[in-house]
Amino acid sequence: MNKKYLVLPAVLVVAAAVVTAVSLWPTEARKQRGQNLCLGMLTQKTAGLLQDGKGGAVRVIEDDSSGATAKSADPVFDTTCFVNRENSGSEGKGGMRLMYTLDVRSTSTLHDAPEGSTLVGAGRTGWVGQRQSEVQLPGGCAKKMRRPDAEYITVTLKISPVAIVGRDWNYASLMKDSRTTILEAVENLTKQYDCAA
Repeated sequence: MNKKYLVLPAVLVVAAAVVTAVSLWPTEARKQRGQNLCLGMLTQKTAGLLQDGKGGAVRVIEDDSSGATAKSADPVFDTTCFVNRENSGSEGKGGMRLMYTLDVRSTSTLHDAPEGSTLVGAGRTGWVGQRQSEVQLPGGCAKKMRRPDAEYITVTLKISPVAIVGRDWNYASLMKDSRTTILEAVENLTKQYDCAA
């Protein structure tokens, strides 16, 4: 057999091997997404902080039905993380109770902090509110997240009324746990994309 006919298949095999090795190579994003919840943003312990006091196992649903026809290359922009608690069987209701949602978006403007909110601090730009919190990722994250045209990348946390009522409207406790939750999400995203300030 002529050697020139063996060169192309050999090159294709080597190229396929390189692509496979690169796609399987452990990255920080794959590592965190494998061991944490909400696309790697939250540990199990932190995910359970915001709750209604009625118990039940934490159940996370990562829903990528954002309604957009064109999906992003990175699912973090198309996924809303729903953090729920299971109803106990003794209640006879089954199902789950929504505690909060967490999502990541690119935006050109930051929302104004609502009345009753506090600045998030910890060297971050954003606020923690009684029902919603919003924190901006560091400036270099947009490029690392393949959103170079985005002015801001924000993480938004929205508390379910079930969690608010379950805490007897104790906003101080709720905001403390909201701050811990959203800061862990921001910290883990900056680790995944290697874009810490």
